[in-house]
Amino acid sequence: MDLEIRLLRTFRAVAQMRSFTGAARTLKLSQSGISQHIGMLERQLGIQLLVRSNKFVRLTSAGEILLQCACQVLDNLERLQLILTERANTNSGRLSIAVPATFSHWLLPYLIDEFHERAPAIQVIVAMTNVDLAIERVARRETDIALLPAPAQHKALALAPLGKDELVAVLSPSNPLASKERLLASDLKEQRVIMPPPGNLRFVAWDNFLLQSGVFPRVAVETDDLELAKRLAQQGVGITIAPCWSVNREMAHDRYAVLPIGPEGIYRDWYLAYHNATQLAGPWRSFLRVCIELLPRLFRNETSPPYVRDNAAPRRKGKENVEAGSLPTLINR
Repeated sequence: MDLEIRLLRTFRAVAQMRSFTGAARTLKLSQSGISQHIGMLERQLGIQLLVRSNKFVRLTSAGEILLQCACQVLDNLERLQLILTERANTNSGRLSIAVPATFSHWLLPYLIDEFHERAPAIQVIVAMTNVDLAIERVARRETDIALLPAPAQHKALALAPLGKDELVAVLSPSNPLASKERLLASDLKEQRVIMPPPGNLRFVAWDNFLLQSGVFPRVAVETDDLELAKRLAQQGVGITIAPCWSVNREMAHDRYAVLPIGPEGIYRDWYLAYHNATQLAGPWRSFLRVCIELLPRLFRNETSPPYVRDNAAPRRKGKENVEAGSLPTLINR
């Protein structure tokens, strides 16, 4: 019996999402095309794999067994493709990345610029999204990797640490606190703040700081648009929080005051997340190397050329040769 790989991919998508509509969206097929694939697979195997209704899709016992086998087969094929791509020394293909909007606007251009110098044949597809959706996109294999400002608690993901960035307080130069060297928790008692909605994973470190300090300032404006929050802070509406690397342009023109927070500062851990069934090789490995080399300096606002390069070290083009031992320890969830 010869089963087509495309039918197994369709079945895996339907089984994991429990939805023909979701599978069609993920695989970029029509819903009728998804139904045809499932019907062909069931006819080839001579057994029912799914129980369909208007409200849900459920696996039969045979479907559960096939899902386990299909995942193993498809995962092995994807690993093989990555290994062969790496050995072919062409470094061609595509790499899809999910990132928060602020990171995409400020730091991602530096990473893509360097990555294209090393792997010019790779097409990069960027999806700007919030952290929760980025995690789900990687878990559902809609996106290859995601850059996250917090450790993702998802059993389908593996994480590679990339470094730390600092969160700072942004406020109007006319605010009496602007003359301080640091913003302490006690300073916030009578202040209004401009913050993202509760539970935003980009600012977990700030939420933890408030909880540990026992201080809960009044929220004047709730928004997940960082540029809007900074503009409102400049106008004196309240104090907001931003990554240090996102405020250097405005600081140069004294548009607002920027203060470190707390006695020791507030820092976030960044990670590259990818599906744990996939081997980190080929383009993914090359992009990880770029992140490891550039991000620590970019996080410190070293963004003026040459922002990471040694003058004595020429830019490398083509396939990158990375020793396995030079990559960080990976974290499997």
